[in-house]
Formats: sequence, C-alpha cells, structure tokens
Amino acid sequence: MPNTELPSGTEPRVMSRRTFLKRTGQFALGLAGLAALGGSYVTAVEPRWLQVVHTRLALARIPPAFQGTRIAHFSDVHYEFHFGPGRLKSLVNRIMKEKPDLICFTGDLVDRKIGTSGEEMTSILAKLDAPLGKFAVLGNHDYYFNDKEVAGVLHNAGFRVLRNETVRIEKDGAFMAMAGVEDSNRGRPNINTTLQGVGMDEFILLLAHTPDYAMNTMVHPISLQLSGHSHGGQVRLPFHGPLVRVPGAKRYPDGLYRPPNNDIFQLYTNRGVGVTGIPVRFWCRPELTIHTIV
Repeated sequence: MPNTELPSGTEPRVMSRRTFLKRTGQFALGLAGLAALGGSYVTAVEPRWLQVVHTRLALARIPPAFQGTRIAHFSDVHYEFHFGPGRLKSLVNRIMKEKPDLICFTGDLVDRKIGTSGEEMTSILAKLDAPLGKFAVLGNHDYYFNDKEVAGVLHNAGFRVLRNETVRIEKDGAFMAMAGVEDSNRGRPNINTTLQGVGMDEFILLLAHTPDYAMNTMVHPISLQLSGHSHGGQVRLPFHGPLVRVPGAKRYPDGLYRPPNNDIFQLYTNRGVGVTGIPVRFWCRPELTIHTIV
C-alpha cells in the first residue's frame, strides 16, 4: 500500500478562504483566456491564413504543348461574408505572384447577393491575368438572388463563365477542351450537353462546383475535374476529418482523388478561400491550389 501518512513533524497545510478564492479566480481566468485565444484563432487567424498548395498532376491525354502548364485554382470566396475588398486584393496578388498559365474559379463568388459590390469586385478580379485565360463556373450561393448578375461580374472581370458548355484553348497549335457545368444543387447541370461535339480522345478539363458531381462525370473521357463547395468542412479534427460534410461534397471533401478502375479521371477539391454559415475554420486553412501538369 502507498504510504498516506505525513512525514513526522509536518502539519497539513490548510488553504485560507482568501487564497482559495484567489487561485480559483486565476484558474477561471486562465480557462477564459484559453477559450478567448481559441476563439480568436478559429475566427480571426485560421480563416485568413491562406495555404498555397502545389500539386503535380500526371494527366491522361495531355498534349505535349500543355505539359508544364500551371493552373491557379481558387473557389468559394463568399464575398461580403467576412471577406471584403482587402482580402480579395490580397488573394489576387498572391495568385499573380504564382505566375499561372491558366486561372480557374469553381464558384460561390458571393455568399448571398452582390448588392453594391459589383463594380468593386469586377475591378479587383480584372487584375488577374493568365496567358491561357480565366475560366469560371457558378456555385450554389451564386444562384440565391441573381445568377446572371454574378455571371456578369465575372464576365466583366475577364472570366469566361462556362454554363454547360465547352470551349477550346490553343497553345502552339495544340488544343485542350475547357468544360464547365452548372451547379448540381441550384442549377441544372448537363454533362452530355456540355461535352457535345467534344472528341473522345481530347484532353478535357472540367470545372464543376460540387465535387460529388464526379459520380456523373467520371464515366466520360474527362482527365481532370476541379471543384470546390466543401470548404474542406471548415472545421476538421485530426484522425477524423470534416465534422460536417455538406450535400454535394460528402464523398470527395478535400484534395486529390483517383477513382479505382479508372485510368483517366482525376478530381481535385479545393477547400475555398472564404467561409459561410459560421465564420470559423479549424485544422482547415483556406486554400489556393497551383496545379502543374507534368
């Protein structure tokens, strides 16, 4: 048995009421301080702590002329919901610092509506520039009030907004197909219409806001699908992943996926740069992705 007796000549120390209250108060203040620090981190630090993720993608059917192409992929700005002109300017500057050949935006420019911010967003986004162009699709939040207005802002900023359509990008006499579908939650995506007239042996890069739409697209000859929507869950736990998986991003919430038994299709889900619902992030930093095709 352990010795529970006090050593000889030692008296038990009795804490006074004043000392007890003082130490209890210090303990309570410490807990409050930790809570406040954690609250500040998840609301003011991590949501603004942009992570630039670099990938190297070996893709099927890529024409040699496009090998080495750098694609800047961003998503889910949710403008005016804890994301204003200062952060958008900073994002644009960071993208341009990466010197991309191609810029892709996968939806949710706004959180609810444009309001009076249309010209402001247009002037900032217009500073993005890439030799092979700028392309975008709409996300579910872009449809809430006026999807045509959101598409107009992107168009006026120099983006080609793809709404169930495909265009071709030319480089050194070679071509790639750039496709984009409507959002699967609020729009009417149609992959068959989108790929009409596209050859089975062409290199196809698809923009789709919701990553789980890949269940419809991976049966087509698409080499790469870029998506967003999930925010990576916004709150993640180590060894667990996202606490919440939203409809449209339950299967593929974050990162690169290569479905089994498919040698062609790859999917990348970007965590987005903004937040929605609750303005917090934990273990799930906002993301700008730079994909290099090898």
